[in-house]
Amino acid sequence: MEGSHLPKSDNITAESSDAEQHRPAAAAALLLDEELDRNVIKRRLSSDASTNEKDAKKPRESVPLRYIDPSIHLTTVQRAPAAHNMGCVFLESLIGDADLEFMVQINYMVDIDFIMAKVHESIRDELRTIVYHGLRLTQDKLLRMETNTRLKYPNITLHRVPVPGIGTHHTKAMLLFYRDGAMQFVVHTANMIEPDWRNKTQAVFTTGRLSKKPPSSALPTCAFERDLLEYLQCYHNSNGIVGRVSQYDFTDVRGVLIGSVPGKFTGLTKNKWGHLRLRTVLRQQVEIAKEHVLGSKIICQISSVGSLGKESQDWLRGEFEMSLNAHRNSNYMASSKGDFTVIYPTAENVRTSYDGWSMGGSLPFRSTSYNKQAHYMNPLLHSWRAIKSGRERSMPHIKTFTRVTSKAHGDYISWFLLTSANLSKPAWGTMKNDVFAIQSYELGVLVFPGLFEDLNESGESLQVYMMNATVDDPYPEPLSPHPSSSDQGDQGEESDTNDDSKYTQHSIGVVPIRLPYDLPLKKYEFPRDQVWLMDKYFQGMDDFGSTLDM
Repeated sequence: MEGSHLPKSDNITAESSDAEQHRPAAAAALLLDEELDRNVIKRRLSSDASTNEKDAKKPRESVPLRYIDPSIHLTTVQRAPAAHNMGCVFLESLIGDADLEFMVQINYMVDIDFIMAKVHESIRDELRTIVYHGLRLTQDKLLRMETNTRLKYPNITLHRVPVPGIGTHHTKAMLLFYRDGAMQFVVHTANMIEPDWRNKTQAVFTTGRLSKKPPSSALPTCAFERDLLEYLQCYHNSNGIVGRVSQYDFTDVRGVLIGSVPGKFTGLTKNKWGHLRLRTVLRQQVEIAKEHVLGSKIICQISSVGSLGKESQDWLRGEFEMSLNAHRNSNYMASSKGDFTVIYPTAENVRTSYDGWSMGGSLPFRSTSYNKQAHYMNPLLHSWRAIKSGRERSMPHIKTFTRVTSKAHGDYISWFLLTSANLSKPAWGTMKNDVFAIQSYELGVLVFPGLFEDLNESGESLQVYMMNATVDDPYPEPLSPHPSSSDQGDQGEESDTNDDSKYTQHSIGVVPIRLPYDLPLKKYEFPRDQVWLMDKYFQGMDDFGSTLDM
């Protein structure tokens, strides 16, 4: 683990070893929990809302509710109660299938022994694997790693991805090919090392198993496939992978890829990557109702902050905030800006976390950057609070950006981005003299309600809401959904009756997304709250009796 100071105790190693001994039983329980949760979703998708258990607690809605899987789920946390891991994903559920034939791992930090330990033992020695990584190693250490891997795992090929300047190969993704001819694509937030899959808050986006296109279909089936192929083409020696991925049908995938690749871009190419790509998609595809624009928050939840400039308008509150505020109807609203906020853990969050002070090595915010921008960062900062999401003591390695509007009855999400990108200019790109420059590889998936509106096969009008789901309320409901005002005519308030006939051509879709943090947000209370900085000393002892090195 990287870090400028480490705990004075190695008790955490004993804790992790003890947990690993009980891993098989825990994994079996989580598989059962995941299957139960999938069955609940299936029942809700296939039956009227009045027939399910939730309606015994809430009044029956006149409009049928259809719950839609967002394909984004948190990963399991080893020390969390089983109830907090319901519906979550663990690594073996992704790469532990005995039917796996070929695997491509794309990541920053990789531990080959850890990866292969999660592969099913029956195929471990024969599984063909390609690994693209971003480890910063000397030439001697890199050669030693490649030699050792080749001797131990002859079917694994390693590629270190070069990046310019201070850039990083930071993308976290997998391509999984199965013996039955199917393929699955996964975008996530965890390095392929054991600590990242133990007690940190992480998440994954999965396409599910995709089938092949007819042999005659050579062109991309949808924008998602086109964008993925274009991203993969930026890697050296990826032609065989690109050709294989192009055989699959991505039509049913609900998401938009938001990637970054190193380079300088001008003209139309500026809008293909980084925050300008996000701005373009939001402006062209995401429509936000007026009632969800007013009072909304734009939340940047990250695990690190780079050097953003001496003043807020240099980048953060300038070009970057402009991108996050974009939406289709922004030009027609007098005030369409959301309240800009940042979630980042305090030193106390780290001390009381499941992994204690050692977790701080995965939150690489440094004093040199913070001190220059504290005067404009501090008013934006909110601490890590995650009781409702079941992740209070699980520090975030996840990175999310979202626009959300909180109402008395629920939190409405206008869009949600799961990504590898932290709050940094190399990751998102900067504009100068009409040239857009990016230094890092990053990859994320954006989802928003409009992507799911054509999922209704009955011919009805499907109005989709994306809402925050919590441990206690995994299936939130919009407040008393009604037909649009155009359907109500001039009836006014008297139109709110018990007559179900006017709802026959209208149904509600709800996409529940479990935000990793709690709403409402909790602002830093200075000076009591201290920003976690990995090169600063903080007092106190963690769960393992450890203190920070001086």
